[in-house]
Amino acid sequence: MTPISAAQPRAALLGAFDRFNYGDLLFPLVVQNELAAHSPMTEVAVHALIESDLTRYGALKTLPLRALYKQGALRRDDVVLFAGGGTIGVDWTYMHANLLGETGNKALYYAKRLLGEAAVDSLSRRYFGSRAPFPWVAGPEDFPVRVKVAYNAVGGSEFSKLAPSVQARTLERLSQASYLSVRDVETKRLFSPIEHKIDVALTPDSAVLMSEQYPLEFLARHTSDALQADIDAGPYVCFQSNLAYSRRHTDRIVATLEAIYETHGLRAMLLPIGRYVGLDDQVALRDILAKLRTPAAIVSDEASIWEIMHVIARAGLFLGTSLHGNVTSQSFAVPHLGLSEQPCKLDYYLDSWDLPEQARCVQLVDANAQVGVALAVPAARRQVKRAELIARAHENFARMASACAIQWRQA
Repeated sequence: MTPISAAQPRAALLGAFDRFNYGDLLFPLVVQNELAAHSPMTEVAVHALIESDLTRYGALKTLPLRALYKQGALRRDDVVLFAGGGTIGVDWTYMHANLLGETGNKALYYAKRLLGEAAVDSLSRRYFGSRAPFPWVAGPEDFPVRVKVAYNAVGGSEFSKLAPSVQARTLERLSQASYLSVRDVETKRLFSPIEHKIDVALTPDSAVLMSEQYPLEFLARHTSDALQADIDAGPYVCFQSNLAYSRRHTDRIVATLEAIYETHGLRAMLLPIGRYVGLDDQVALRDILAKLRTPAAIVSDEASIWEIMHVIARAGLFLGTSLHGNVTSQSFAVPHLGLSEQPCKLDYYLDSWDLPEQARCVQLVDANAQVGVALAVPAARRQVKRAELIARAHENFARMASACAIQWRQA
């Protein structure tokens, strides 16, 4: 951060913004825009584990985490803001693996076999220059000066799977925050042991603000002519799946998309959203495209975040495993259904914040029938839900600003 007047507040945004995962790349954009609109005197810096430049996809550049530990980077009472996502519960090694290719992941695997998981996790933490025990959970004492720490609509629905000692350390750090908001009822339940120390606020994912910040006119200006032609070619179901889910269900996915075309007249637009090692949507969708006999197209795995957003915003229906594919649908009032085999973060989020017809993930065997249910929801009801979620997201930012002593002006 550039040295500035002591009277001006500063906010350092932290998150997994250095890999191509659509939702993660949205968080710093949405938060920075909200701060610019309501607290223009607040200087913002964006940090991830490493320095990155994904601006060709519409994302913000990131500074490395270790830069926060340089002398003068943070002042007392600056705000370190974990900007969103399913951040609670992941360790350093897991995040390190997301940044490496196949060879690097194999090296980490054998290092854990040789040295043990705890030792490799410690080495990863040191590699990134952090003092905190977890990548996206920290207390004020984990930084060079005493700062305020805030969590914006974070997810932690898999927290119960962590070892008891890890749970205890995580809750201890979270309880020291100036503000803690979570994006689903299950995460709030799991964090209830610290509610006598800090309020655990329930709020929609902040990315739901995207349709206000980036309306359709903006997205059209940032979409290639070739993709725009695909979007305009007629009604479609936007389908997305990560590689692990697709490999278990390829033939069933193909049958479902063909049935949706036959029943509802929606051709398939296959959209890769998570394009890093561990999700590999693009690999899954190429395999599906090769087997489809009904009209279909696939979006480039070089598509920008604006193009991804535009494809979902113009869809007749979104169907997929991605939480932020579904959040984008909420934001643009598009019918949508989540896919999962068992309760997961997407289930918990939809159950917390969606219309009853869309509030649970579906099994593929039931998908075609549920598509009819989702499509039958009146557009006016979807617009009312959209307005409610956007209003709640704005309220969350205002509460967070108050808790962190950030000057805030209402629109």
